[in-house]
Amino acid sequence: MNDNSKLETEELLTCLHIHLFHPNQAICPLFHNLPLNQPYKMNAEDQVRLGRDGQTCVFVLNDTSVSRKQLTIQAFRKAGSPFLSFMIQNISQKVKLMVGGSELRYLERAELDDKVLCRFGRYELLIWQEPGDSENKFEVLFEVCNKPPSQEMGIDVPCKPAVMDTGVPWRSFENGAPVSQEPLESDETAVFV
Repeated sequence: MNDNSKLETEELLTCLHIHLFHPNQAICPLFHNLPLNQPYKMNAEDQVRLGRDGQTCVFVLNDTSVSRKQLTIQAFRKAGSPFLSFMIQNISQKVKLMVGGSELRYLERAELDDKVLCRFGRYELLIWQEPGDSENKFEVLFEVCNKPPSQEMGIDVPCKPAVMDTGVPWRSFENGAPVSQEPLESDETAVFV
């Protein structure tokens, strides 16, 4: 008899990847209470609750600057879709939560995109979803980033002025005064000396 016929087919769970960053993570054990680098299974009706209070939060940050209850992430299904989607809610009365480019105040919520950067205080969380076929369970996978996700995504990184082939910034100053960054029209018949 074939042993493969006895094996049950296991459902592929949706995985909610949460990449964490804080500028002081190398010197403070901010994430030591989290199940890092190991998937944590959850029922779809349960909330991913993150904060510093171990009594009310499933996932605890070891930081007094974090609210006792900081945020929740709740799974849901859109009508007609077999896949889980996620909603994030700010449950901190003191700290605002930035989701993508939107600010969430106390008790405001937003649907998470497939990949989104969330920020509160000095924390950055890059959250992305790996879809699965289970309707009643999902996994959360916490990982620590060495660089800020915002830097890797090019968010809040100042743009440098364009540089011509000569290596000189393009029209940034003329006679000591700033020059407009608007493009100049040129006449094809103009002769440059």
